[in-house]
Amino acid sequence: MNLKKSLKPFKKKLANQNQAYHTIRRVYTHLSELSNEEILDYYNVESIKELEEHIEHIKRIIKEQTQNYEEELAELDSCFCRDGQGDFKYLYTTKKEAEQQRLYTLKTKRIKLQLYPCPYHCGWHLSRI
Repeated sequence: MNLKKSLKPFKKKLANQNQAYHTIRRVYTHLSELSNEEILDYYNVESIKELEEHIEHIKRIIKEQTQNYEEELAELDSCFCRDGQGDFKYLYTTKKEAEQQRLYTLKTKRIKLQLYPCPYHCGWHLSRI
């Protein structure tokens, strides 16, 4: 049996674990001086496996937030209605959101607005009365 070959998977796993610690130290400079055990303590996990699961969880959250943000931008960019000055109108995705903005504008700026459904898309616009 070739001992060098049989230790290769173990060596690769160890290198991957060290890579996780190295990445954390590089990205989060305030953690750069911590030992591996202190990093685990910082993230309140007991093993490198739990730390990797935590990192993957954070990656999923960031990806979902990015996707949601891109979807919201797509919704905003999908309306071509213009106001009296020729600027694009803001598209509120729900009537409740438009109503909240209408009330806020009335309260803070004393500007009376009315809401109406966008004639081209599912959403709402505001206009001065």
